[in-house]
Amino acid sequence: MAMDTSRLAFPKGRPRALDKAVRRKALEARDKRESDKARTRAAGRCEIEVVGQGRCLRRDTETHHMVGGWGKRARGTSYLADRKQRVCVVHHGQITARLLRRIGSDVPHYTDTYERLK
Repeated sequence: MAMDTSRLAFPKGRPRALDKAVRRKALEARDKRESDKARTRAAGRCEIEVVGQGRCLRRDTETHHMVGGWGKRARGTSYLADRKQRVCVVHHGQITARLLRRIGSDVPHYTDTYERLK
């Protein structure tokens, strides 16, 4: 038989695990909406522009999170579509291997260009 907790002096609170799951699902939904915006904006084409070469002509296959690192992803404005680029697998590998360096302001934006290192 279930006990009516509305009359208890100190009713039990909601379990933290449930609150955490709700927050995680909301964050994932928000991140997916912003990724969809970036995908629509790119129109199926890699958004990387390398100095002296122009914009890449390959198909976009991945999302590059321009704001990354421990404790930064999905915090503040890092989840926004303006902080994500749709990229081809070649350029995404070059960015993560630090063969391409972003040129732009301190705040990353999907319109920033890159320069080739080495």
